[in-house]
Amino acid sequence: MLATARARVRARSRNVTAPPEKHRCGFCNKKLPTLQGVKAHIQNAPSCRKRWEVWMSAKMKMSTREAVRTSTTNPLVGGPSQPSNTLPTDADANDSDSDAMDFEPEFFPPSFPEPPPAPEEDPSAARPRPTVEEVPDEDDIRCFVERYPHEVATVFGKGLTAFEEWRKQNAESKRCRYAPFKDAEEWEMARWMVLNLGANQVEEFLKLRMVENHCHMTASSKYLFFKDVDSLPTGTPWICDEIEVTGDSADEDGNVMKETVELWRRDPVECIRELIGNPAFRDALKYEPERLYTDTEGTSRRYDEMSSGNWWWKVQEKLPAGATVAPVILASDKTQLSQFRGDQVAWPVYLSIGNIAKATRRQVSARATILVGYLPTSKLECFLPSNRSLAGYRLYHHCMSILLESIKNAGTQGVPMLCADGGVRKVFPILAAYIADHPEQCLVTCVKESYCPRGTVPSNQRGEASECLLRSVATTLDILDEHQRGLSPPDFEKFGIRPVYEPFWRSLPHCDIFACITPDVLHQLHKGVFKDHLVKWCTKLVGDEEIDRRFKAMADVPDLRHFKKGISTISQWTGAEHKEMQKVFVALLVGAVEPRVLAVAQAIVDFIYFAQFQVHTAASLHGLRSALQTFHANKDVFVETEVRSHFNIPKVHAMEHYLESIEELGAADGYNTELPERLHIDFAKLAYRAGNHKDYIANMTRWLQRREAVDILAAFLSWLDGEEHKEAASQSNTTTGSVAEEEIQVVGTRRGSLTTRLAVGPVSDVDLLLHRGDTFGYRISKKPAFRSVTVAQITEKFQATQFLPAFKSFVDKYLSHAPVSASINDKFHVFKQVSILLPRNDFIGSRANYDRVRAIPAQPQTEPRRPATPAYFDTALIIEDPDLFEASGRSGLIGIRAARVRMLFELPPQFGPYPHRLAYIEWYTSFGRIDQKTRMYQVTPSTRNRRPNAAVVSVDRIHRLCHLVGKPNDEKIDRSWTSENVLDTADEFLVNPYLSVDLFSSRTPLYR
Repeated sequence: MLATARARVRARSRNVTAPPEKHRCGFCNKKLPTLQGVKAHIQNAPSCRKRWEVWMSAKMKMSTREAVRTSTTNPLVGGPSQPSNTLPTDADANDSDSDAMDFEPEFFPPSFPEPPPAPEEDPSAARPRPTVEEVPDEDDIRCFVERYPHEVATVFGKGLTAFEEWRKQNAESKRCRYAPFKDAEEWEMARWMVLNLGANQVEEFLKLRMVENHCHMTASSKYLFFKDVDSLPTGTPWICDEIEVTGDSADEDGNVMKETVELWRRDPVECIRELIGNPAFRDALKYEPERLYTDTEGTSRRYDEMSSGNWWWKVQEKLPAGATVAPVILASDKTQLSQFRGDQVAWPVYLSIGNIAKATRRQVSARATILVGYLPTSKLECFLPSNRSLAGYRLYHHCMSILLESIKNAGTQGVPMLCADGGVRKVFPILAAYIADHPEQCLVTCVKESYCPRGTVPSNQRGEASECLLRSVATTLDILDEHQRGLSPPDFEKFGIRPVYEPFWRSLPHCDIFACITPDVLHQLHKGVFKDHLVKWCTKLVGDEEIDRRFKAMADVPDLRHFKKGISTISQWTGAEHKEMQKVFVALLVGAVEPRVLAVAQAIVDFIYFAQFQVHTAASLHGLRSALQTFHANKDVFVETEVRSHFNIPKVHAMEHYLESIEELGAADGYNTELPERLHIDFAKLAYRAGNHKDYIANMTRWLQRREAVDILAAFLSWLDGEEHKEAASQSNTTTGSVAEEEIQVVGTRRGSLTTRLAVGPVSDVDLLLHRGDTFGYRISKKPAFRSVTVAQITEKFQATQFLPAFKSFVDKYLSHAPVSASINDKFHVFKQVSILLPRNDFIGSRANYDRVRAIPAQPQTEPRRPATPAYFDTALIIEDPDLFEASGRSGLIGIRAARVRMLFELPPQFGPYPHRLAYIEWYTSFGRIDQKTRMYQVTPSTRNRRPNAAVVSVDRIHRLCHLVGKPNDEKIDRSWTSENVLDTADEFLVNPYLSVDLFSSRTPLYR
């Protein structure tokens, strides 16, 4: 299937047209029409010219160092090149007789080669030619988009959105924007009461004398208060259906037992109308499918949002011209409501649409996922115990059929809906994805839990690396019909089908329920494959005591949980703890297990990390596939060591479906069960606790509707503030940019060995540097933690034995103009930590991320209940050679080296001004040696004359945090190692690439 898809992409590439720009500056990515234009641009743009000069200088330097030269690429063309023998002089650059700089020709071939001429268009062709155009993207991954070639998402009318209509009505009736509340203060109080107080507590609060005498609330009782709240606009109303279930057992009188259950639901089509028309989502909505590529030829796909997957494109082809698809995403999961009353259970069903960006869907506060129903949770005691399970299956599908009834007609005929951009479109809601854990996946697909819910692989072969063909909806329904007629088809048992003859998806239009089953990273990978299987297998081989000792000896770094007592005594695990174990598990096993066991462990952790990417390219999908192949190639070692007898495990088999699911529906982070688990808190547990626990589902829906009402008003007020701000800015011809610049303390750009400070402004308590383009950034406290620290104290408390020589070298090199020399009498203001702004990484999203690097000396016990704290001197990646680092395009490890940060300090004023704080570091050896078993880099402390090889560097050269793991010399770890002393006592270290998904996927790869 994958080969066929690639063949189709190659066939399309003949008709793909490239952007008209054929040339581009390799330093700022500016597009220019001619090669001469590129030359002129670099000559006249100071920043690009300086980068060219630094790059050329670095090329000259690297020409004498073969290892570095072979790994450097030309930033102008993206491939290897030879250094030029001459550099342009200033006179050459300023020569008025020359239109452009006289560069060597080989440095300036077109960045984008000419595409092959497109064949003449066939007038009789049914489809127009697809085209690929470049879309603006500041990420590391270039993005080209192929638009859907037919008419799609046609706007056939205009209208006012709900918020615009609300604003208009307020203006016409001269009503306060906070109505029914009198002002902003009363509205804030009312919202707090709805979100935090129960009905009885509201009454008590309003009767407080302070509230009565000073707050002057409009409502004096809970009845009046909730009357005001209930008058607010709210979401889709709730409906309660009573369903009578006839059992197969008799009561004492011989009558067939019956039971009535309640289904609480909302109309899903109206919920979709609410989502697609929400003005708050205007910039987060997409209405048409697209194919994204990382190249102009359209041969290398990029997958992120649902619109970039194959599913949406294929469904769009089945619908009338101009149709708008609303990919419906459902999620359901039973949850306990009380820890003390075990019979209190809720079964929420959530709904969202794939038109909304997944980053917005993941935000609970954005309300991009709506609660559409509570399924009945009856134990069905009217059935015989042997039949209750099947009866529960059938009841679930019956209830889901009722809940989704309105989607059947809407998905076939389409429904006009006012969208967030004010356009009216004909929307077709189509079920695209169903998020659930394995038992519920089997419930949804009518498959026994010992079988794959997506494919037809035999139940005893799920542990093999064999192809698992997707189940067919038509075939499955035919088998069910035959079985219902008593024909006993052989495929019924072969494919593990349950006798649910009316599944809810039978009549849903364009729905392939088996393809809707999405990856479940939380339960399948974090909890299942990793914790429940891999950790247990390895612990059985190594032993609890050794595993615990290795966890205890793991070097402490920020945002990494340290298992001080090991893991064998932990009884209750969470998803967060599973992720923390994954960060160190591969490095922890080095030396304790044989190479094939280590290969399996690394393959599983690699797979889990790749599966968490928020954007996928051909390279990341290849990594996902290679990790799975490595696992299957080595997994038999656990059979040989008698740890396992087979791998016929549902969660292990589920890994086979990740690749095809990503290609169909986009990156797996949009369908993780972590979101429904989080939604349970707001839509189930908090709602339950807010009531009196009697008829609790009814009380929960009432509380949720009131909470939804205040959330809608809050969203309206936020939208209104934004609209008024835009209107005011438009009238005054001003922008918000100037305000932001005033708030910036420091913004810097790095060009080779040069650092430029761009802006300075007041910030409350930190120096803030923002990430813009290729700027760097860090945050550090304005006020030092330790003042006037002497050199002797630095040597003793910070263990910085080479501080004074290193500081003298820094002063001599960078502060030769200083009026004084460094001496033992100098005193320094010292800081505890610095937060480094990480480079933008498209694989994990666009949110700014920071690494915290600490340099904190040990603190003695000062109070009886406050124990002494150990020293924290973190390791980090330092830019050792800025010229080489910039020349490499700031990717890879060229110009980068690991070091331990011992002290962060401020340059004393007697040495003159300096734009940044400073760091005293002790180097480790360069990245050269590789551990052959794990492909991790190995480093050792660097020494000079048997003393630490130390240096003082500017803080802006700290690239990011680095985690070093002590490498044992044999199967047993040194018993003297602890998290506090391992960096001081171990002789050799592995550079851990699994500290975060960001580091694992970054442009600074830490394993080969």
